[in-house]
Amino acid sequence: MEQFIFYVMCPVKAPEEKRLAVAEFIARANYGLRIGNFELDFSDGEVRYKSSLDFEGVLLEPQLIRNAIYPAAQTMNHYLPGLMGIIYANKTPEEAVAEIEG
Repeated sequence: MEQFIFYVMCPVKAPEEKRLAVAEFIARANYGLRIGNFELDFSDGEVRYKSSLDFEGVLLEPQLIRNAIYPAAQTMNHYLPGLMGIIYANKTPEEAVAEIEG
C-alpha cells in the first residue's frame, strides 16, 4: 500500500465523563472539513487529527507530504480551543464549534 498517513495528537485526553460531548464536538467539526478528520478513541480519550494521501503510481514528493501535514496541524490548532473549552470550561459542543467557526 502506497499511502501516507499523518496524525496530529491533541495534547490532552478527553476525560471519560466528557467523551460524549467531545464526540459531538468532533462530529460537528468534521462536517465540511475538506482535508482530513478528527478521531476520538472512546477507550482512553485520545483525540487526534488525521490527514492522508494515496500516492500509488506517483513519486512521494516533499510537496505532497507538506500538503498533508500543514492542513492537519493548522486544523488541530484552529479547533483546539474549542476542545479545551469542552474539557475544562463546560462549554457545549455546539457553543465550542460556533465560537470557532463563527
